Amino acid sequence: MISPRTSMATKQTWSRPGKTPRTHSGPTERWLRPAAAATIAMVVLATLAACTTSRSSDPVNTVSVEVILTGLRNPRGVAFDAEGGLLVAEAGLGDDAADVRERSGRLTRFVDRNGDGDFADPGETERWSEHLPSYNAMNVYATGRDEVSGPSDVTVHGDGRVFLSVDGGFDEFSLLEISPNGSIGRNLSARSNMTGIGLALDETAIFVTESMFNQLIEVTLETADRREIIEFSTLGSGQQAVPAGLAIDPRNGDVLVALFSGVAQADDGSFIPFVLGDAKIVRVDPLSGQVVDEITGLTTAVDVAIDGLGNVFVVEMAADHAELFADGTDLHDPDAIPRHGGYLRFSGKVTLYPVDGKPPIVLAEGLDAPTNITLRDDGVLYVSTGQGTPGRPIPGPDGPTVIVGEVIRIIGF
Repeated sequence: MISPRTSMATKQTWSRPGKTPRTHSGPTERWLRPAAAATIAMVVLATLAACTTSRSSDPVNTVSVEVILTGLRNPRGVAFDAEGGLLVAEAGLGDDAADVRERSGRLTRFVDRNGDGDFADPGETERWSEHLPSYNAMNVYATGRDEVSGPSDVTVHGDGRVFLSVDGGFDEFSLLEISPNGSIGRNLSARSNMTGIGLALDETAIFVTESMFNQLIEVTLETADRREIIEFSTLGSGQQAVPAGLAIDPRNGDVLVALFSGVAQADDGSFIPFVLGDAKIVRVDPLSGQVVDEITGLTTAVDVAIDGLGNVFVVEMAADHAELFADGTDLHDPDAIPRHGGYLRFSGKVTLYPVDGKPPIVLAEGLDAPTNITLRDDGVLYVSTGQGTPGRPIPGPDGPTVIVGEVIRIIGF
């Protein structure tokens, strides 16, 4: 999903005058130590009343959070096709297999054929693309963090074509064009890892975040021409921005980008995986490249969505960093001591920032390492959770558990 960065971007960012960013009442103290897992409230991932809230001037409703898919291999981007099929990019097991036949990244289409609300019945799972690259940043980049990368994001064109970004590490990058029947066609871009993709409003181009180069780019679908829109400047503590997920504002075509926050250096010279409160959501004019802060004061902002009214939904993957792994640790050992592995488990959340300026509303919290969010046309949110090596023992809110890839649905806000 995210490639760790330790060097610094150099270009400056233009800002629109007169724009006041929405702020988040998150932590302001630098270099906070990881909180204990026991202090994190767990959202029960089944259909339940999670909280009550109001969305702009809408009446108060009960928010419901439910699991719709489980047992996945690092689910990432989610998209829906015209027939209601649910496409899920799975980053895989992080095995970095040399043999293409053993690679575990994949794109899967789920169809609720009998209308019972689940995808567990025979014939409801279609493997569109298998044996796609999958690797773990801990093994490839020696980060100490259990981060699996592979298929990253997916979006569906109005004519039925599907576009899938794949991060295979080093020089193995793809922005794949896939036909409506699942056949892989062109590779539109192979320059960098592409953590987020989204179609322009007229669907003639696709916007892409490249976290390796801290850039937002545009790729023209007809010719595959590439245009750099902006290289994001460093964040508040001098660390690279690391653009992650993005969303297209349906009102005007602006691109909202989640800046996750790269590695920063503390006053004592040590390196911090990320700084609490430095992440943010920015709004980019794709024509001029002008950037303005949209939401500030976040931690691990990894993806964003926006509805037709301008309400913004943000996913934060974790509330803090946590114990790292030593080099050579076997992440596939089922009997290993449960460890966080870089990010505080079960501390992720989804927050609604109302367009009318009212206080932000937490829709779901206590999520285990959520990474991607999709807002469907019917106003329902879909969130992918469970980043990391599937089945690895981790600390849970009620005792030791294991990493399970899931897609949850949030309704009633």
